[in-house]
Amino acid sequence: MRSKSLAAPLAIALTIPFATVNTAEAEILPDCVRAAATANLDAKTQYQRDLRDLIVTQRPEFEALATINQDLQIGLAQSRRAKYDYLLDHDRERIDTSNGISRFSNFRWSLTENENFKADDSSYRDLEARVDGLQEQSTDHPDWPALREFFRAVLRPSPLSADLIEGLVTRQGEIAATLKNCQRE
Repeated sequence: MRSKSLAAPLAIALTIPFATVNTAEAEILPDCVRAAATANLDAKTQYQRDLRDLIVTQRPEFEALATINQDLQIGLAQSRRAKYDYLLDHDRERIDTSNGISRFSNFRWSLTENENFKADDSSYRDLEARVDGLQEQSTDHPDWPALREFFRAVLRPSPLSADLIEGLVTRQGEIAATLKNCQRE
């Protein structure tokens, strides 16, 4: 299997050779997955910052809510990144590194695993509490309907938004290419 991640074009270049024995795989795979997961987090973080800045440039009155949503999306990406470490320690076979960035990013995660991880790791517990608080702030914000409509009607169809998405897709493609170095024998 290969692992995928999103990275800025020059952020991380993986030159890890294919594992030829189980011992080598045991040492190489976690480092490769962690690098890909970190690159994925970096790409998503940059995209969210750029999106927030684009919103604020065009509609300064949405700055507070755009910042909350940026922080929420980054928190969700940080949470997903932390889960790779958990899976590497508890069930690394579930990390799919051979079927593209989508499969790498969207692994199964149960409520039981989430509770176990929170019980074992105070920083993850704090991150989850922060994400929950940001979600509540976003949902309850009085500007949420107006921002959602602005995004749907104006921002999403704009060339500026398309450029941001194209940049993210490019970084995802680069990360997907690095996942080939994470392939299991």
